[in-house]
Amino acid sequence: MSPPIAPKQVATNIMIHWNGSTEQARANALAMPLLRLAEHVTVLTVVGGQGVEGPSADQVRKQLRYNGIAAEPMSIELEGRSTGEAVLAAAKAQGCDLLVKGAFTRNRLRQMIFGGATSHIMQHADLPLLMAH
Repeated sequence: MSPPIAPKQVATNIMIHWNGSTEQARANALAMPLLRLAEHVTVLTVVGGQGVEGPSADQVRKQLRYNGIAAEPMSIELEGRSTGEAVLAAAKAQGCDLLVKGAFTRNRLRQMIFGGATSHIMQHADLPLLMAH
């Protein structure tokens, strides 16, 4: 997805929002060509966010290293924000020009009632998004 205003550059500073989900693993796989070309890659974990059981961020970083991608870890707290707000704030603070995110990990009913990180990010992102479900 593209933001309303086109960025000057894309995929030089990539943030992966790791939440342990199958959807996120799929997004990572689809982003692999861009991740290999990026100057900087960060694997973000949101402590207390909308995570699921799955591989840890350290395991993902190990898999990325195996593929020749040096990724830095980053962990943030919610601090009263939603997961989507926290992710976008972290991406902005790091100057990221692409966010890789699994989309709609929550089932449709939960998403409709409680909302979710994906909906928030899609509505408020000012950077390009690479997402997969």
